[in-house]
Amino acid sequence: ARVIGSAAAPGWLRITASPSFADAQLATAMAEFQRLHPRVELTLLVGDRALDLVEDRIDLAVRISNTLDPTVIARPLALCRSVLCASPQYLAQHGQPATLADLPAHRFATRTVGDGDVLRFDQAGAEVEVAVHGVLRTDDTIALRRAVLAGAGIGMLPTYYVGEDLRRGALVRLLPALEPATLGIHAVYLSRRHQP
Repeated sequence: ARVIGSAAAPGWLRITASPSFADAQLATAMAEFQRLHPRVELTLLVGDRALDLVEDRIDLAVRISNTLDPTVIARPLALCRSVLCASPQYLAQHGQPATLADLPAHRFATRTVGDGDVLRFDQAGAEVEVAVHGVLRTDDTIALRRAVLAGAGIGMLPTYYVGEDLRRGALVRLLPALEPATLGIHAVYLSRRHQP
C-alpha cells in the first residue's frame, strides 16, 4: 500500500479550556473545525488553572468567568448556567432542602477556587448569597460532578456538564424556582493581528 503524507499545515492554534468544558463541548467542536479546515493543526491544553496567554503561547482561551483581564480581547460566546443538584442517594439520607434557609444545614461538595462555599442566586433581579459548608472541596469540575453523583453532598454544577445526569435521574435539581447566578463563556485572545 502506498502511504501518502499530509500536506504541511498553513497554521496552528493552541487553545486552552477547563477540563469539563473541553470534554462537554470543545473536543467535538475542534473535530468539526478540522473537518472544515483540515490543514490547521490544533493543540488543546486542558486545566482548571488559567494559563498565561503569552508565556504558554495560547492563541485562544475559553474562559468561564464574569471577571476578565482588561488587557485581553474577550468575545462573548454564551452564558454558563448552573444548577443546584444532588443525587437521589444523598436526598434519601439527608432530605431535600425546600428554601434557601435550609441550605446551610446540608453537606456540600464545593470548588476550592473563588468563593466556593458561597452560593449566589438571582432572586427578583437581586443577587442573594448563601454561605454553605463544603465537606468536600476540589478545584476540578469533573471530580466535583463525580462526588455529587456519588452522594457526597449538594453541588452547584454547570448545566452543560450535568444535563444528561438530570435527564436520566442520576441527579435531582434543587430549588428549581431559584436561578443560580450565571457566568459568561468567553473566547479570550491577546490581539486581533493575524487572527483569522
